Amino acid sequence: MKIILIGASGKIGTAVLQALSAQHEIIRVGSRNGDVVCDYTNPDSVKHLFSSVEHFDALICAAGGDSTFKSFTELTDEDYRYGFERKFLSQVRLLELGTPYANSGASFTFTSGFLSHYPNAFSIATGPLNAAIDTFVMNTAPLLPKGIRLNMVSPAPIVEPDQKTTGVVTAAETAEFYVQAIEGDFTGKILRAWGGLPT
Repeated sequence: MKIILIGASGKIGTAVLQALSAQHEIIRVGSRNGDVVCDYTNPDSVKHLFSSVEHFDALICAAGGDSTFKSFTELTDEDYRYGFERKFLSQVRLLELGTPYANSGASFTFTSGFLSHYPNAFSIATGPLNAAIDTFVMNTAPLLPKGIRLNMVSPAPIVEPDQKTTGVVTAAETAEFYVQAIEGDFTGKILRAWGGLPT
């Protein structure tokens, strides 16, 4: 398969690249380097990405740095807008602008996070947006044309293998959920890489 991997140089993206590159053609996308350079929050940059790659079989968005962590009293309108643009709207836009270029039966796999269900005092501008993009995926997946599939991976915090404990996951463990989404036949699923926490 020809797979677009956004966030290819991040912790999760690097592990996904390693897990998929032996059997698939990976188009590495990053904001500063990659096979294609793209700011996934910029519509014109995203349009350039798809016109450059043209037809594809799968897209993964594993971009990081997509929200602000502050206490409730410190958060501003701009903090909420920042998270909304990067966590929610930019991933929605990838689906909207990418669908015309997606082959029949292609898949999109997005990224949310476990703070939708396990909040803390600094996740007010993050957890609700995870829940929002999860809901978008579940509601939109049945409506897509051409047999296109849409799924979500929701990771817990990523740690090194020697730091593994309940409620955290390694990048390699998380990558396996993206592999399942790419190589499976399901749609509208939230794959929860929560390190053993109840889902």
